[in-house]
Amino acid sequence: MLGAMKSQLVAMALLLSFGQWASAQCAPAPDSAYFFRNLAEERAEAKLNLNRGFYEDLLSKDFAGKDKAGKASPKQDFIDRELAENRGASHKGFYAVRDFRLVEHRKGLAITSYLLVEGDIGEGKSNARETWQRETFEVLDGKWLLVSIENVEPPANQHASNLPGE
Repeated sequence: MLGAMKSQLVAMALLLSFGQWASAQCAPAPDSAYFFRNLAEERAEAKLNLNRGFYEDLLSKDFAGKDKAGKASPKQDFIDRELAENRGASHKGFYAVRDFRLVEHRKGLAITSYLLVEGDIGEGKSNARETWQRETFEVLDGKWLLVSIENVEPPANQHASNLPGE
């Protein structure tokens, strides 16, 4: 009986240790470069999946997105344009976030820059588009929200990165 209790205690201790380790591995800190890179990837994924709700939650109410010509558009127009690029459930696309940088970070503000590669797959061919994105996040109502996004020129040093292994 004592042996059974010891093995149960050891099993519980292992489970607790594993649970603490697993929870520590789940998500990056909300102020890290990894956190903002994840948001960029989640936004690209939401675009592929036509997930309007993700955009609604991520973009601030005063969001301004600039199109390729530099013209600013309000939140709803930006979301409509982003989601219109994917043509419904039959659309097969891909994305990659490359050369991610945390350009500026201070309390309540973060500015990121990265190369977004997006493309379509179908009928034995694929195409890809590359755009350099610059995103500005602010903490509003206790949550990081995207307040602006624009297409920009590539940075002078394209191989520098704030993330290890890039």
